[in-house]
Amino acid sequence: MNRVAAIAIFGVAACASSLPRTAAEPGAGEGGSAERELEEIVDQGDRPVRIALATAATSPRIGGTESWRLYNRTSSDIVVRGSASEVVRVENRNGELVVIRANGTPTGGNRGPFIVRATSPGSFLTYEGKRYRGEIRITPAATGLLVVNRLGIESYLRGVVPLEIGNRVAGEEAAVEAQAVAARSYSYIKLAANSAREFDMYSSVQDQVYGGADAEKPMADAAVGATRKMVLLYGGKVVNTPYSSTCGGSTSAVEEVWWREPPQPHLRPVSDRVPGTDKFYCDASPRFRWTAAFEKANLRETLEKYLGQYSSGAEPTVAPNPSSPRVSIGSVRSVRVDGRTPSDRVSTLTVQTARGNYVLRGNDIRFVLRGPTGTILNSTSFTAESATDSTGEVSRLTLTGGGFGHGIGMCQWGAIGRARAGQDYRTILTTYYQGTTVGTID
Repeated sequence: MNRVAAIAIFGVAACASSLPRTAAEPGAGEGGSAERELEEIVDQGDRPVRIALATAATSPRIGGTESWRLYNRTSSDIVVRGSASEVVRVENRNGELVVIRANGTPTGGNRGPFIVRATSPGSFLTYEGKRYRGEIRITPAATGLLVVNRLGIESYLRGVVPLEIGNRVAGEEAAVEAQAVAARSYSYIKLAANSAREFDMYSSVQDQVYGGADAEKPMADAAVGATRKMVLLYGGKVVNTPYSSTCGGSTSAVEEVWWREPPQPHLRPVSDRVPGTDKFYCDASPRFRWTAAFEKANLRETLEKYLGQYSSGAEPTVAPNPSSPRVSIGSVRSVRVDGRTPSDRVSTLTVQTARGNYVLRGNDIRFVLRGPTGTILNSTSFTAESATDSTGEVSRLTLTGGGFGHGIGMCQWGAIGRARAGQDYRTILTTYYQGTTVGTID
């Protein structure tokens, strides 16, 4: 889905688009031993999931908190026996994987993948200094080295929920439980997809932010445990559960923001207003209301850098094209909101320039109107005012808006507000995901 970034003490992220699961694992052609061996390091009945920690690593550092082993393809081929706190590097040399010990001595080359496992019960592996449960696999890839943490889905969620919902306090447990169920449902949707890719999800906001064992917190652990195997169902089937930090007053239908996507019955606009008041459940969010301003030079620089990726003249592109070159637009004559959605988000934004008009739609707007550091616009819920100079060029563009993230599905700050108001996690989830029920998955 999408992403909800860190704000104040609250790091939130939202889910992105579906990114599927491989039918066959590395080593599956060797009697399926890799699958059987993993069962020994995950909880019984806990479905394995593969999380990409890096897709283009050059020299990843691997170790363990206690003794560990690095294998080539299966546990019958040991490459390195590692001791507590010992760290090695892995490199791709001419298409083969080598291990560089702390003293600089390399091992012989292997075609991989490398599989790293802890050998002491209750201990962890380390990757770039962070602790992880399960196993780590390192595979040569076209862009470098693919580093994947493979572990049980319930263990994975322990490293996701605290980073998605932040450090919550007593009275907010229901929000954390709602986050656990939403994150689990999203994960199972990704596992159900088909692809030849060697991992199921990214460890970043491209999917769900995952920090391994170092991210785990007692309240989130309790929420994952209390909701074990619980998912959101619509018509008896697990559904995708996007979520974002702050809806700003109302969530949105999926097609309002991700305009290339078809409508989904459980992802409809939901008001976050507290009944009988002029307040909103998510109004405690630091991004409930915001202002963003672009001065003339900065506006032109931003538009020239990003317009070509999301628009091709008067007609929007079929899909974003990050490889598109910069466009030369000359002066910016106007930036105009040309349409709004039922949840009062901007549906169409037209940028008129000296060299043509550009049309942006839905969430693409956020990826074009970026801040000076490249951060995307908070949301598409805004109004726009512009001032022009004596030549007719826009000298200042001011956006006044609300919310943070795409606004589809669960509003995380809204869930916190609802938990504070006494709603339980089932009520929170079935409010934001209309027509759904909470059930268990085998």
